[in-house]
Amino acid sequence: MKKPSFTHWCGAALLVMLSGCLGGGGGGSSSGDRQPPAPAQEVAAYVEAVGLGVSDLDAAVAFYQSGLGMHELHRLERDDRIEVVMESADRRGAQVQLMAFTDGLGRVYQQNPGKLVFYVRDIDAFTEQFENAGGRITLPPTAVPGADGTVVSFGRDPENTLIEMIQVPSVSNSFIAGVGIGVSDLSRFRDFYETSLKLQAQDLLQVPEQYDEYSLLSPIPGSSALVLVHWTDGSTQNYTDNPVKLQLGTADPVRLAEQLEQAGAALLASPAPSTEADLEGEVLGYAADPDGTLLEIRQSIRAGLVAGGIGVEDLATAVPFYTDGLGMRVVERRSREDRDEVVLESADGRGSHVVLMEFTDGLSRNLDRNPGKLVFYVRDIDAFVTDFVAAGGRLTLPPMADPGLGVTVAFGRDLHNNLIEMVSDASAEHSYFGAFGIGVSDLEEARRFWVEELGFRQLMYLPIPGMYDEYILQGYDGSALVLMHWTNGGGQNYRDNPVKLEIHSIAPGPFTEAVARAGGELVQEPTSDPTLNDQMVGYARDADGSLLEVRQAPWGLD
Repeated sequence: MKKPSFTHWCGAALLVMLSGCLGGGGGGSSSGDRQPPAPAQEVAAYVEAVGLGVSDLDAAVAFYQSGLGMHELHRLERDDRIEVVMESADRRGAQVQLMAFTDGLGRVYQQNPGKLVFYVRDIDAFTEQFENAGGRITLPPTAVPGADGTVVSFGRDPENTLIEMIQVPSVSNSFIAGVGIGVSDLSRFRDFYETSLKLQAQDLLQVPEQYDEYSLLSPIPGSSALVLVHWTDGSTQNYTDNPVKLQLGTADPVRLAEQLEQAGAALLASPAPSTEADLEGEVLGYAADPDGTLLEIRQSIRAGLVAGGIGVEDLATAVPFYTDGLGMRVVERRSREDRDEVVLESADGRGSHVVLMEFTDGLSRNLDRNPGKLVFYVRDIDAFVTDFVAAGGRLTLPPMADPGLGVTVAFGRDLHNNLIEMVSDASAEHSYFGAFGIGVSDLEEARRFWVEELGFRQLMYLPIPGMYDEYILQGYDGSALVLMHWTNGGGQNYRDNPVKLEIHSIAPGPFTEAVARAGGELVQEPTSDPTLNDQMVGYARDADGSLLEVRQAPWGLD
């Protein structure tokens, strides 16, 4: 989706309008020549969450729910604080951790020099709910001249945190696109966060007599920008030791801690399994940036579904059906230890790959009772169905409008009886493989496994009366994952089906370990696979025996 960048939308006319509207300020900006770029670092990081100290936890939670549309995920008892973890309405971007400190130390909560940046679908409705919940609007929704009709607004939450709102009609509701922290020296902190976290700074944005800022982007998908804010409105800002925390996710916390220390951070605690009960042994460490902002370093397993694999009896027959009937193209053929595989890409080059697997080990497998499905999003569903049937597919439900979802849907079966769902999508040029469904014996347990333990995002619960119930999940790469439990009385076999989920993870080893802790099975720790150009590949199984092939994601490590 096309989003306005942080540095593009603010034209000269807006700079005049913003003057005096933001309701907060800071000291003068610093200057200085930019230092030569630091050598490339080995690990990147992203902002998983921003922690904000609050004086009244219950009131803050209520405001972030009713005023900003966020959901409470869980509460954590920490050594010196209680944290309530909040997630955006769109279940995207960084989370917010509202922090109530329990150590008795005095803190100032009303002078946070940072901000939260929300992308919102309907800015008028969003600002109205913001005000009704007790927020203070300092700049009403205002169109930005020369910025393609972009509309922005600013306000202050009850703790005086600056909230920036940008209208982006393509989002479903709202999510945090940027996390802002106040910094005493803009150039210094730009270099610090570029060097230590491997972030990339965008162009400098200057709002005259208000603030200067850099937005820094992570190479890791699904991340919110880190926004460095230095106030220039003449007021005195406190940039040091604010009750604010950045929770950083990374592939290797120990290496990230070293990078932070080398860049000038104070290392407060080396990464190690936590002894805090509510963290259940999670690996974390602590550092402080040169202004004293707390950096909590976490082991990340961020992952996405990059391919769905299905067993077939005969590749010579199955491949032409998927190319002729479903518009796919062959991108790779590979021989594995117990199977031959053909990797197919969608006509649009979007979504995930489909992997057709012909097993060569002589073992008998159930190839025609797969309780899952493959979902294709198509521009012209009637033409797509025609090609599907002409190639030998069996149509079980002709194209029908679904008024609840606002799409047209058709269903059919491929040559091996795999369920094929076809969904109209005006954004498709032709078609793409957008979701892979797997059958699960316990729907709620499977949701817990993938969402709460492995970090996939729950997008929707969808019951199809008399057929199946499903959860639609999304990782941080590739296609959606659909968990399906049939309710039609058909006696589905959910165990050990010949299907495979190819997973990219920022950290394959910790990901496979997480699978085992969550109730799955660790089959093989990641090792070099000569059939895949010596990529590090690990294997695990979910509770029903579906195979997870876990590889290193192309982001997060050099």
